[in-house]
Amino acid sequence: MKKSTPSLPPSLLVKLSHAYRSLPELDLALFSILNGAQANVKSASISIWLLNESETELECTHTVGMHAAKMLGTTMRAKKFIKAHPKNATLENLLPAEWLDAKAPLFHLNLPAKKIIAAPLTARGKIMGVLILNKKIGKSAFTRADRNLIDSLATDIAVAIQNTQLYERQNQIQQRQKLLNQISQHLHQTIELDELIPRIFSEVNKAIKAEAQSIWLVDEEAGFIKCRYATGPEAEMLKGFAVSLAAKSIVGTSVSRKRSIIIKDAQKDRRRAKSADEWTGFVTRSMMTVPLVLEDKSIGAIQAVNKRGGRLFNQEDLDLFRAIADSAALAVNNAQLLAELQNSYDLTLDALSAALDLRDRETEGHSRRVVEYTARLAEQIGLDKDIIKYIRRGALIHDVGKIGVPDAVLHKPGPLNDEETKIIQRHPEAGFKMLSGIPYLREEIQIVLGHQEKWNGTGYPYGLHGEEIPLGARLFMIADTFDALTSNRPYRQGRPYEAARQIIEEESGKQFDPRAVTAFLAVPGEEWAQIRAKVMAEIEKRRNKLQDIIIKLEAE
Repeated sequence: MKKSTPSLPPSLLVKLSHAYRSLPELDLALFSILNGAQANVKSASISIWLLNESETELECTHTVGMHAAKMLGTTMRAKKFIKAHPKNATLENLLPAEWLDAKAPLFHLNLPAKKIIAAPLTARGKIMGVLILNKKIGKSAFTRADRNLIDSLATDIAVAIQNTQLYERQNQIQQRQKLLNQISQHLHQTIELDELIPRIFSEVNKAIKAEAQSIWLVDEEAGFIKCRYATGPEAEMLKGFAVSLAAKSIVGTSVSRKRSIIIKDAQKDRRRAKSADEWTGFVTRSMMTVPLVLEDKSIGAIQAVNKRGGRLFNQEDLDLFRAIADSAALAVNNAQLLAELQNSYDLTLDALSAALDLRDRETEGHSRRVVEYTARLAEQIGLDKDIIKYIRRGALIHDVGKIGVPDAVLHKPGPLNDEETKIIQRHPEAGFKMLSGIPYLREEIQIVLGHQEKWNGTGYPYGLHGEEIPLGARLFMIADTFDALTSNRPYRQGRPYEAARQIIEEESGKQFDPRAVTAFLAVPGEEWAQIRAKVMAEIEKRRNKLQDIIIKLEAE
């Protein structure tokens, strides 16, 4: 009687045909299939070995039976010609010679060919790996019927694996496109570099899955590329680390040649900046670097280091990184231009304030002290840093309107008469009119206009009351008064902190906003003293620098 060919339960094959919807579903289906095949064919073990992305190794991804726990995850070198001759694959050319060695991690493969079935996993002309069975239980060899079953099963498994990979690939593409859209939105939500970069990395890391990431920006004047921001182990130590553009570092090469670089083994690559690892204590194993290029000019680079799970960065990671870099380069450049513009604004305002101080030597340093005092009060009541930024500027230029006050009035040693008082009281409006044509100062000039208003409505120029007065101006009023009370004048000595504190507390709800007074009282006296000392040290440093410049010019 002719022996029947072993077969698997139809339910398992149906389950396999629908398994490609997700990798977890496929894993469960494959283990079920392997269990069924082992029971039908009666083999000691059955395992699936899949080629890696580079097709250099085969990894045991699924196995049941003898030594399953030890075999799972084992890798072996794969022969390059396997994929070229999948239809003619035999035991001898499908498996490397070392697999048949007694010490091979595939246990008991040092058996004659009749005791092993090795069926290539081939789908749509592409070899995915190999399905291996070894040692027929109770018999000396596998039968032809066993081999026919496994060959058929190998085809079904290969198709299911390929379908799943294609499905997962499509899903990954969709997820990455969604990620790029999210990053694009973030790029349009802020132009502040310190906010922009963390937002980008937060989203990128979801897809790249790197242990560490960093962004490097070029300083052309210094000839360096410096780490501007980093995430991961020892990130704080890496921030600020600089590499010469002339050095043959990985990041320097990427920037100078405007070329993306994937380093599989950074320890063996001469371009790796060993000093960075020595500085941070972080061990760089693999790395991906993409330049930030704008109008054919590199302005920096982004890096991802050590893909989690011990895997290597692949072409998909590089494509995603490049797409992000294209968008990030424009956003970073815009942020840098804005920062430079704002810095030029601040330098202009700083020079204007210095000019006012030089005109009125009696109050030299006053503008800079009240800036720091007001900013500290703003921090104390929890204002956003962007609001504090314009409060600082407004405090710096609060007295700009005094440019129009005659010296006879501004420097009069005694009390002012009624007319002179009116002239002085016009300086907030004068300053407001001087600056009102500058769009970027529209918030700051509210402090210029309102810095002499009082909580109870007795101030000038408009007699505003309570919260009608801009918050920055209310905070400034306390800072201004505190500095005036504690500073020396030709006609009196500055009062000690405790006396000034008492006066400010007594004026709560009268001259000052009670909320602002509470904030002032919450800051220790020692901190106010430290702020004052720091400002005066900076002023002294500025004076010495200016004096050096004058001496140099006179010498020429």
